[in-house]
Amino acid sequence: MSSRALRKMRNEDDLPSPEEEDEVASPARKPTGANAFSLLLNASCSESEDKDEDPEDIVPSQPSTAETKKKKKRKKKTGKRAVVQSSEDNLDLDEVEASLKWVENTLGPAPAVQAPKVLPAHPLKEVLGIENKHLNPENEMKKIFGSRVVQTENRRKQRGRVQLRGSVLITPKPAWPSANRSGLSMRIVESEKDGQWFTWDHSPQYQSVQLDFLSAVESMNPDRIMKILNNHPMHIDSMLQMAEICKMGEDSAMAAELVERTLYALESSFHPCFNLAAGSSHLDYRRQENRSFFIALFRHISYVSSRACYRTALELTKILLILDPDEDPLAAILMVDFYALRAREYKWLVELHKVWDRTRNLSQLPNISYSLALATFHLSLSDPGLTGSADQYLQEALVHFPEVLLPLLDKCSIDPDSRVSTHPYFLDTRCTKPALATLTTLYVERTHHCWKEPEVLPWLERNCSSVLQIINAKGENVLKSIEYRKTRYQGLPRNIHRHVLISEISSVISQLPVDSSRAATVSWDPLPPQDSINTYLAPPRNPTVLDDPSSLSLFFRSILPNFNPADPLPPAGAEGGHEGARDLRHSVNNLLAAMRDLLGNIEVPDVPLEAGDEASEDEGQPGEWD
Repeated sequence: MSSRALRKMRNEDDLPSPEEEDEVASPARKPTGANAFSLLLNASCSESEDKDEDPEDIVPSQPSTAETKKKKKRKKKTGKRAVVQSSEDNLDLDEVEASLKWVENTLGPAPAVQAPKVLPAHPLKEVLGIENKHLNPENEMKKIFGSRVVQTENRRKQRGRVQLRGSVLITPKPAWPSANRSGLSMRIVESEKDGQWFTWDHSPQYQSVQLDFLSAVESMNPDRIMKILNNHPMHIDSMLQMAEICKMGEDSAMAAELVERTLYALESSFHPCFNLAAGSSHLDYRRQENRSFFIALFRHISYVSSRACYRTALELTKILLILDPDEDPLAAILMVDFYALRAREYKWLVELHKVWDRTRNLSQLPNISYSLALATFHLSLSDPGLTGSADQYLQEALVHFPEVLLPLLDKCSIDPDSRVSTHPYFLDTRCTKPALATLTTLYVERTHHCWKEPEVLPWLERNCSSVLQIINAKGENVLKSIEYRKTRYQGLPRNIHRHVLISEISSVISQLPVDSSRAATVSWDPLPPQDSINTYLAPPRNPTVLDDPSSLSLFFRSILPNFNPADPLPPAGAEGGHEGARDLRHSVNNLLAAMRDLLGNIEVPDVPLEAGDEASEDEGQPGEWD
């Protein structure tokens, strides 16, 4: 409000005329916009000027909001009134402008402020991006069975129980104990690799519990592990070990719940910067404390897929790949194609091969080679332009990995064409290395259901006929494939051995070396890395008679699971005493020795053939049963 209006409200007579007011308020130069130095000029007024100045003569530097709206409605009938500046303000303004010109002439013009450049995301990071809504299997169960059925079941289970804090990976059950004081914490570690790397830390109390767990595992007494779990219900390795015991006891529901509880305890201790969906948070499998998360996640994928939640299993497998994409410690690349096919994420599988094949040579894996062809074929059903690409991918897979075809058809209960079943290129497996044979068996056992679809079989038969012509012509690709199979696949990496052991496919485990198959008994940490960063060392254990990995020793372990001849004798006078324990050891050792001698000296007597069981002329020829 102007001084004239104020005086008019106070009924003062000495009001200046409009002409005089215009002369006072006319600016020396027309303002072009907001004054950048208005705050500086307002602050430069001295205290003496503030005291001597009449508050009624103060002209506001900026019009109020209501006054601004009134001026806009007048359509420029009265122009903007500039702020009345004193002579000292003009001098200060001149000094500021002069100083700015001197700085510009001396140091040069100020650099233009540019917005930070946003670097494009890595293609692999985009392909392996995680969607949190697909991590919960209940969301997929609602799509399969309906939300009403799933919600009714959850309400029935959660009635009258306390709700726990939410989780991204799983839905915690109210009966579970709280994971707030589990003794786990996560911190950031330095690494030369890209991204942020984390590791779990154990509190002193958790470390003492872990040492008791290692001792309980060495004693092979499940009661001791159960006792640890009762006293410390959120101990990670105890839950994983008990899950395996429940699985062997055919209690899959309890085993799956223990694995979910393990993931809940680990997720409750995540670092605030550890984000699964970001794709830049990684874990080093060499660190002993980190392996439990990998193993629990792998087993959770198996249980989720057994409930036909393949989309959730695919999203969880992406996490396994992104946690350590360079090493892939559990060889998740060997199963990601299967879950992509079952979830009908064909475009995603094709994109993964396109992005990652250059650096990881995915085409050298039989599972990726065949699954890529199958995914492209499904896409060609809606886009006929991809039919040629699907045929090319399948023919290349048949040429590079011919040992897959006949076992795959046999697993699908399909009789192959006589030209294929008798062709030496598909029958001769002498050039197949054991490593390649293991990968082939793993793919056939896991993915044969995907090849049973009725529209797939005619496409497979047509391309087999085309491949026979290519093989008979002995083209360059055929010769290269034969040479590659002779020189490559000299041995399986340790991560593939670990993958086979955790997958628990018996037909594939039988093809592993003896040392690797025996290591599967350590289910809480199978085949640790050779350059492992260990915090705990297992207590020393004396070899005993029961350590013999024979079927006989396993039989006695099942009878006496809590007995170990190497245990110290109880004190004299205690229950059992020295004599009872010594007699029991002596009896067990004598019984084992007698059983070995009996089994070693067993001979099958020659039973004479009866008159009606004469051998045919073809039997007995040399080389017939070799």
